Amino acid sequence: MKSGTPSTTPGQHHVVDVVRWLLVAATVMFAVAGLWIRYRFGAVLLDQVLLNLPAIGGGTGVGSGAVAVELIGWMLVPLALVVSVSLVLVRRGQRAGRVQGRVSLRAIWLPLLAAAVSLASFLSITGVPQYVYSLGDNRSIEPYYLTPAITAKPATPLNLITIYLESIENSFSDAQLFGEDLLAPVEDATRDWSSYRNLQQPATGGWTMAGIVATQCGLALKSDLMEAGFDPNETGERLGDYLPGAVCLGDLLAQAGYTGTFLGGASSSFAGKDKYLHTHGYHSVLGLDDWRRTGEASQDISDWGLSDQRLFARARTVVDDLHATQRPFNLTLLTLDTHEPAVLRDSCPASGRVPMVAATRCSMQAVAGFIDHLRTSGYLKDTVVIVTGDHLKGIGAGTAFYNELSRAPQRTVFFRLWSPTPVRLGAAQGDQFSVLPTTLEALGFSIADGRAGLGMSLIGARPVAGVALALPPQEYASLLSAPSRSFYARIWAR
Repeated sequence: MKSGTPSTTPGQHHVVDVVRWLLVAATVMFAVAGLWIRYRFGAVLLDQVLLNLPAIGGGTGVGSGAVAVELIGWMLVPLALVVSVSLVLVRRGQRAGRVQGRVSLRAIWLPLLAAAVSLASFLSITGVPQYVYSLGDNRSIEPYYLTPAITAKPATPLNLITIYLESIENSFSDAQLFGEDLLAPVEDATRDWSSYRNLQQPATGGWTMAGIVATQCGLALKSDLMEAGFDPNETGERLGDYLPGAVCLGDLLAQAGYTGTFLGGASSSFAGKDKYLHTHGYHSVLGLDDWRRTGEASQDISDWGLSDQRLFARARTVVDDLHATQRPFNLTLLTLDTHEPAVLRDSCPASGRVPMVAATRCSMQAVAGFIDHLRTSGYLKDTVVIVTGDHLKGIGAGTAFYNELSRAPQRTVFFRLWSPTPVRLGAAQGDQFSVLPTTLEALGFSIADGRAGLGMSLIGARPVAGVALALPPQEYASLLSAPSRSFYARIWAR
């Protein structure tokens, strides 16, 4: 051996090879996972990721087995290739002898750099840099937040039905983009209703639970992970309730004597939905497991859950029973047929359409049929009905309507309201936080200055002043993204 030449044992060669290939495998995993998230969901927020993880507050399961299988499929082929190649090459390079010394950085710098770049890309796609940047913002939403409270009740209470439409926005009615009005059945059924076509999705929204919390609690949904920490002894306690310090629509209506009922086609536990509902005034929460127990046919159940046609067939019976009690009720429904990926059943043939186009039309027909039932049964005489999207449709390169929605001039959340006493939705600005105070006023409750949570009611023509929405758009978005640590520590406190 020449003087000055680094001494490397055969065992060290073997360890270096193993470390190199482990780094290559990590590079592939992070790269594929990031690309899949971008392809399937588009832009996401860190809070969205955290609040959908089963171990951190997302309930159980992943919502759709097909989505999990797709991710596994994306990872399996490249990882299998990496493992196969690494096994062949590592075995060729094996030598007898003990492992001595350490693996030098010089020997693994290239795969280490590749793994670091891949990890950085994955973190960027899942919103980590944006989250870290926001940590330096010491502002809080506290000065703009008004704890929801009822100052006066109507002499005769009205019932409430809220229908959340999965990923439905006003853009779907643009025939120039889609070749037809995909929302025509619901638009026809709500033609004489109050309409607000400028309902914005807050910067912190974009998924179902964020939309429900925004419209029912008047606040942005943020994970409590950073507040609660990573102590495993706190995990079970932390997951026992969902935003227990918040006052939401269900809480106020339960205190006013309303019966709260939720119907959804998907699993009730997905994304912690059942925890939220049971924490905030809902007495009955029915989802996929309940529909299976009561005999729904397998052909009416997709990877996501019960079809919207069957959900609203069930809802007719539920609303009949609730109305017959002659007690005020708060009935909430959530559709799912328009969730990616679209799955068509015998009851919803494609008829030559793209699957998501057909699924959207079938879902809207199911909603319209339920509204027709409310009308013919006379329930609209004493019931406020709100039909709204839960959020804008997420668009990734692999999702339906990517090209169409990328060209949409303005994207706003669908919102229609029926009131036995017609109301005018005349606010100059409004976002999903506005839905809570709007709902309370439509029901005849009085609230201070038309405000609740971060929102101001859309009813009438109040000037948008004194609320966070009145801030310049970029400043408003930054405020919502700020951690507001003390505020959310209190909202998540048990």
